[in-house]
Amino acid sequence: MLGNIVLKENAETVAKASSVEMINTLIENVENKDDTSIWDSLAEMTDLYGHRMTGHVQYDRSVSWVMDDVKLHPELTAWEEPVTVNIWNRNAEYAKLYIPTRSPPEIDIPMLGSGQSIGTGPEGIEADVIPVKTFEDLEKLGSSKITGNMVLFCADFVSYAENAKYRISGPLIAEKYGAVAVLVQSITGYSLMTPHTGAMYLSSIPSASITIEDSKLIERMYTRYIKAQKNPSIPNSDKFVKPRVKLVMNAESFENAKVSSNIIIDLKGSEKPDEIVLLSGHFDSWDVGVGALDDGGGAFSGYGALKMIANLPIRPSRTIRVIMWNNEETLFRGMHAYVEAHKDEIKKHVFAMESDMGNFNPWGMQVMGSDDMISNLKDLGKRYLSNVGGGNVTKIDHSPTNDISALGEMGVTLGGFESLDKYSQASPPSVEANEGYYRFYHSHADRMEALDKDQLRANAAAIAVWAYIIANQ
Repeated sequence: MLGNIVLKENAETVAKASSVEMINTLIENVENKDDTSIWDSLAEMTDLYGHRMTGHVQYDRSVSWVMDDVKLHPELTAWEEPVTVNIWNRNAEYAKLYIPTRSPPEIDIPMLGSGQSIGTGPEGIEADVIPVKTFEDLEKLGSSKITGNMVLFCADFVSYAENAKYRISGPLIAEKYGAVAVLVQSITGYSLMTPHTGAMYLSSIPSASITIEDSKLIERMYTRYIKAQKNPSIPNSDKFVKPRVKLVMNAESFENAKVSSNIIIDLKGSEKPDEIVLLSGHFDSWDVGVGALDDGGGAFSGYGALKMIANLPIRPSRTIRVIMWNNEETLFRGMHAYVEAHKDEIKKHVFAMESDMGNFNPWGMQVMGSDDMISNLKDLGKRYLSNVGGGNVTKIDHSPTNDISALGEMGVTLGGFESLDKYSQASPPSVEANEGYYRFYHSHADRMEALDKDQLRANAAAIAVWAYIIANQ
């Protein structure tokens, strides 16, 4: 018996030493500046096919690109799983603001229709615009003031959680007071005349996002108009008119119009192949920019991490699975389809990670899980990643990202992998840590230039370390 115990202890010592050696090999990728393959691969795919809007042909072509790429790595197994999705087409859209003192007396204002919005009809909607900062402001004005007008939600950026409600719920609430359309100040703290789109709840009135600059222009015009109405003797009062906008949107939606897919890629575990450590990012994007930042970087960081692990001479004990989710930007159909297809296997998922907040200098994970698990992860992060980044762990009591939330509800420990801010290097979970991310997301600026080759590789290496550690725990 004693001999068996000694042999077991020796085997465990050897296995632990081998595991540490593999982890150190993964960490070496951080400084391997000759390897720009993750950035290069994402650039090739997005240069070839552009955005990956759910239900659009660009999404399908990009899926085919990934599936072909996986064939170059025979140690990996990949397949598509069906996801039934809606199709939303933006089509032609524009907005004009009337300023009679200018020549010509109207200006084009950059805009992006909100995802899932209805159209205006080909003739468009022309109406006066009433700016409000909050839902409470809207309620105070009431139907007597709002009916027949457009509403502009012009709240300044505080955080995504605080501001997104105006884009998501604003049209539904404004229509109750008789608004004919909604404009939303783009959800970002920084703008170079850049509108940012995003999803909204279905409403009977159209909605679009405009730039910070034009939102503030409309707000100033309205303030001057109100002052002039109260005191016509102020200088230039006759020139201060209500802001008025013509909005034209030819958007159209098709319910359950297409069977699309999630992408799933496995590296089978050596000892417990039925147990799964899941890495992920969402594959779909909006139809502006190319979805490099949101969330091509996250999806390809997970895929890049899997390739790094596959190159090791010693396989992890558990299977490591990468999922590139479909339809995160609107209805999370990819998540729901996966949970339904794998409902009997979810209990075998020991950890699920998603990267969906940019991939700059790696910081670590916000984790929803037990205190014991989080304490263990904190120790491991300090031990292996403190010198290269990506090893911080913070406990949260909610899902860190959308696509893995259903897995968390079924008992799986969740980790949201995050970076330091692109510009200030502020750390999560502070609001400042995401300011750089929101400069680009959901806009025409979401291009490859938002991502750095070395930072993207460092993210993948840190994710690979976490995956390898957890797969061997």
